Amino acid sequence: MLLEELCQYYRTFVPIPVWFRYLISYGEFGNITRRSLGILLALLYLILKLLDFFGHLRSFRRVLRIFFTRPSYGVAASKRQCSDVDDICSICQAEFQKPVLLICQHIFCEECITLWFNREKTCPLCRTVISDHIHKWKDGATSSHLQIY
Repeated sequence: MLLEELCQYYRTFVPIPVWFRYLISYGEFGNITRRSLGILLALLYLILKLLDFFGHLRSFRRVLRIFFTRPSYGVAASKRQCSDVDDICSICQAEFQKPVLLICQHIFCEECITLWFNREKTCPLCRTVISDHIHKWKDGATSSHLQIY
């Protein structure tokens, strides 16, 4: 997720020098009106890019926080709690591997529930909201928004 977010910023900044150079040189050989229009358009372009950057900065901070603090969906379940549910994970239908007890008191394998929370934010059994993390790009989609300029 961090790599995707960084790629979005890279994608935002790469065309800046090209467009800026084009807009500044727009009226280079023309009259003063064309040159003024080129400078005005270049400034407008920079302002729009800065607004776009600061608009996505909040999302980037949230991604950094998630990246440096591993999301915890619950606590490790005890042997007794696992035996109460027959030592079978409801997702993979196999014996528990690193069982995790969610806040709704359901138990799943750590790997199973992590994969589940990559797509959903609720418990697979009772639909209690457990995860409120960012879910963008976890489905394989790359583009967050259409970039025209």
